[in-house]
Amino acid sequence: MTLFVIGKPIKHSLSPVIHNFWINKYKLGLEYNKLEVEKDLLPSLIERVRKGKITGLNITLPYKKDIISYIDEISHTAKDIGAVNTVFLKGNKVYGENTDGIGFTKALEKKKKFNFLNKSIYILGAGGASYGIISRLIEKKVQTIYVANRTKQKTTQLLSYFKSKTKYTKLKFVDWKHLVPGSDVDLVINTTSFGMKKNQIIEINTENLKDSLILVDIIYSPKETELIKLFKKKGFFCMNGLNMLVEQAAVSFKLWFNISLKNEDIEEVKRICEASY
Repeated sequence: MTLFVIGKPIKHSLSPVIHNFWINKYKLGLEYNKLEVEKDLLPSLIERVRKGKITGLNITLPYKKDIISYIDEISHTAKDIGAVNTVFLKGNKVYGENTDGIGFTKALEKKKKFNFLNKSIYILGAGGASYGIISRLIEKKVQTIYVANRTKQKTTQLLSYFKSKTKYTKLKFVDWKHLVPGSDVDLVINTTSFGMKKNQIIEINTENLKDSLILVDIIYSPKETELIKLFKKKGFFCMNGLNMLVEQAAVSFKLWFNISLKNEDIEEVKRICEASY
């Protein structure tokens, strides 16, 4: 019996380091591996979950939306987001959940005691991860969410999708070619994969930003993207995606094994991850 994280590319994934540590600690006698797959392999993987040959799956880029059409049932959260990152057998049905949003907010609340209520958030990207995070931010009653994406159509799609889901939070379009966050912005989040490769720089103007601004880049490999380097140089607090990765992994672990991990389990695994790359 085994578990997998699936996606393409997948070699950068730290998920096996995280889950195998907890699996061994709690003596579950299982193994968690990474698997780079093409889209046409998704139905057969879901079949293996259905037959009990795979205990659980994590889904990463670019399959968080595609996977939905092959599973039997998805949670209210996953439906709201339109993306799934955790799959398991619930009763006799293959079930999909999304732990991205809760992983993100938990990470920032723990690290910086960040209170999301009435904050202004500036989001780069309109893919699967941004849907998870935005859904959670709306739940947390942030005041304004600005969204920019390289493909304009994806931004407008995302905005119209979420506008019907909130009366409280204002959602605003930003042109990718003019990234100039204002002094009202409390938090900038990069949800794109832009920065994974060397010398990928997002052109963003930091002149108007307030001193207390926080940058979160959900990429965790490399440890410091060019975006993090730029913001650090200007004196802003920056966080990469490792805390979010570990927090959302803990939620997935609970769904698979009904084990609520302790804070020490989470901190231990963060230290192991940081030392591993």
